[in-house]
Order: sequence, then structure tokens, then C-alpha cells
Amino acid sequence: MAFSKNQKIELEIIDITKEGLGIAKQDSQVFFVKDAIVGDKVNAVITRVNSSVIYAKALEIIKKSKDRVESKCKVANSCGGCQLLNLDYKKQLELKKNSVINTLNKIGKIDLEFLRQRYDGILSMETPHRFRNKMQVPFAIRNDKVIYGFYAGRTHHIVEFDYCLAGFKDSDIILNIIRDAIIRFNISVYDENKNEGVFREVLIRCGNVSKEVSLTYIINDNNYKKNLDKYKVFDEYVVDRFYKYEGLQDSYNILTSTLNINTSNTNVLFGNKNVILRGSGCIEDYIGDIKYHISPESFYQVNMYMTKLLYDRVLDYGNFSGSEKVIDLYCGIGTISLYVAKYVKSILGIEIVEKAIENAEENAKINNIKNADFACGDISERYCGNELVDSYDVVIVDPPRKGLDEKVINCIASMKPKKIIYVSCDPATLARDIKSFSSKQYSLDKFVNVDMFPHTMHIETVALLKRV
Repeated sequence: MAFSKNQKIELEIIDITKEGLGIAKQDSQVFFVKDAIVGDKVNAVITRVNSSVIYAKALEIIKKSKDRVESKCKVANSCGGCQLLNLDYKKQLELKKNSVINTLNKIGKIDLEFLRQRYDGILSMETPHRFRNKMQVPFAIRNDKVIYGFYAGRTHHIVEFDYCLAGFKDSDIILNIIRDAIIRFNISVYDENKNEGVFREVLIRCGNVSKEVSLTYIINDNNYKKNLDKYKVFDEYVVDRFYKYEGLQDSYNILTSTLNINTSNTNVLFGNKNVILRGSGCIEDYIGDIKYHISPESFYQVNMYMTKLLYDRVLDYGNFSGSEKVIDLYCGIGTISLYVAKYVKSILGIEIVEKAIENAEENAKINNIKNADFACGDISERYCGNELVDSYDVVIVDPPRKGLDEKVINCIASMKPKKIIYVSCDPATLARDIKSFSSKQYSLDKFVNVDMFPHTMHIETVALLKRV
């Protein structure tokens, strides 16, 4: 049967994609269906026809899945942030577990029964809301009004919201005040199609333990020096209004504010110039008893409640005796390195971003940690085949979504560590890399999932590989 765009069709959802789209099959054709979950029977409209898959959008739910729940978010179906808010949380965890195991089986070529035996469970949230310590929110003009929100999936269309259940308490209040300030001080809002207007986005970060908040206003203004006094008054207004707000929920303290100048017509968030408006430009927070300075551009795990559980599992898999020499690749601002340091003889963190290494060294200093060193450089180009070979007992890696380069895998294998602890944000690249390590005398010993991003199909995995 031939299918065409805008055609109405009845579909039964049998599975889900890693992007959170429902999967249905009819007449040997695969459908990816937006706004539908496993077990739903829906009336849908076809939105796009490809050679291998047809995309559709649910218009009406004929029969609800037994796992469907009512979302408390008004824009759950249109926002690109949380794809699974209508799915029971326990079912979300089950889907993620099965997705990781099946991916390791298909891509990593690891036996299913072996994977089930080595699976170490999934660490989850008791209350999977209000967990994000970082909110990146764009602003726009719509119908002559200033709005803010998140982008709909695969678009730059802003879905406006009044509150976000993923954001930390009081983040909604801050966003509303910033919108009022933009109007009050007559600051134009950026239009990416025309590459004109000033106020682009705001980045809000908070400390879970410290309750410190930083605001970064991202603006398109070549004359920012001339307008600096205006931006300072703007920021003072935001902070003053925040402290006077009667509905504050959790005693957050806006400690520092920064102006980031981004005048390029690009999707990249930050420009190259920062101007501190108040405070030091950084906030502090703790993971366990380790203190971290966090700048606007620092990589810091987003889930304020699950990060410690993830790092504790790294310690558990390391089973350190105190005599180990450890290397931490893609170390960022040194969060894992410093968390592990007191349990090992020495640890070296390596990261390509110079500013991150400066932050890591600063974090080591403020915690008086003397057995952690940090180096800036490209791992595969600067270090592989040189002084690191055969000199480390344990390798920790926490790479970006693309996983490890083959040169890096060869480099790690040439060190002959007893253990490799792999922290992954993408099961597919993890599976690919484990397969590569398996040809170099390393096998998967055990792995655990950590639900850092509830209501999405994203899942973190900590895997332990041992030399055989």
C-alpha cells in the first residue's frame, strides 16, 4: 500500500525510538509517531514519507496505553525537551534498560544472556522533577510580545512556557523577571532570521548544596561598552525583584551575573567576550565533600541529585586500594578526578579545553588536593604513544556523545591498565567502543545505568572493562 503526506491513518504503538517517537508497523511499513507511547492506539496524520520510514503525528488517542499518565506540563507535546512525560516513570526506566541492553547486543555484538547477567541495575530518581541545575533559555518576539521558552524538536521555533518541571525551583520566577526587565528597559530581542536585536538567551546555573545562582545574559551588541551602565541597572533590577518576590520556594541566592557578547549569526551559544556585572563570575557547589568553582562555560553534570550517585559508582567500580595511578580522560573541570583523588595514589586529568583545565587546577587548589594534576591537550595527538604508555593502572573516560576515537582506544589499550571505567551518554557509541576494546584484550565486566535525564530517552551508563 502506498502512503502519502497528510494521509490519516490508524496505528498501534509497539515500541519507541531513542528520540522518544512511538514505533508502529503496518503493511510492512515502519512509522515513527510523535506524541504517542507504547501501548497507545491512535489516529495519526502522516507528516513526512521517507524511503525507509514514515513520520506521523498522533491526532487522537483511540485507546490509551495502560502506562499512560497525565502530564502536569502544559506544553509537553510541543516542547522539544521531555518526550516521555506521558509515560509512567517505571516504564520509562524499563524502556531505557532494554534500549541499552539491546544496543550493546546489536552494535557491540555482546551475548544477550551475558548482558543480563552483567547488568548492575538502573539508578533513578524518587521524584523525577525539578532536577536541572542549568537552564539555557532563548527569547524572541511573537505577536509583538516578548516570549521565552524551549525549541520544539529539530526546529528553532520557541515553545513558550510559564514553568518548567525539569528546572530547579525558582528558575521560572527568574525567567519571568528577566522578561519584565527586557520590556522595562526597552532592550530589543534578537531575531536570528534577520540577525538583529540584542537579547538572545539567558543561561541560569545553580548549586544544589550552595544554593548559589549565576546569570549569564547572552547579547548581540557590538556597542556593549557604551551600554554597560544600562546592563548593570538591568541586572540590579532583576536581582532586586527576585529577592522581593513573595513566592520564592528554596532560598536561592543570585551571587554573580555575566554579560556574554555573541554577535555572530550562529547557533553556538557563547561569544568570545565575557563582562562580569556582579560577583566573581563563578558560583560554588559541592559533590560529596569536594567543592567546585563553576563558571558559565564549565561542563558540570546537569542533574543535581543523580551526579553523586554516578560518581559513587565510578568509585565502586574502581575498588581503589590507594596505590593506583589513574588517568581521567575528558576530565572537564576535574569533577571526577577530584572526587576520586583521595582514594588513589595519583590521578592525571586531561582535557582539550584550556579554560576547563584552569578551572580544574583551581578546584584542586581550593580543596587542597595535591595528588591530582591536569594537562591540556588533544589526547590522541599529544599523548598517545608518548609518556602515558604503560604507566597507569586505571583509565577513566567520560567522552562526549561521539565516543572515543580509534586512536584513543589504541592509546588506552597500549597503557595496559587493569581496568577501564567508561562513563557514557550514548549507548550506541559505548557499544561500538566496547567492541573495539574487545579485540584488545578487554571485556565488559559489569555496567549500570544512571537516569540523569528523566522523561527523555537519554541515559547515562557506567561500564567497567577489565583486561583479560
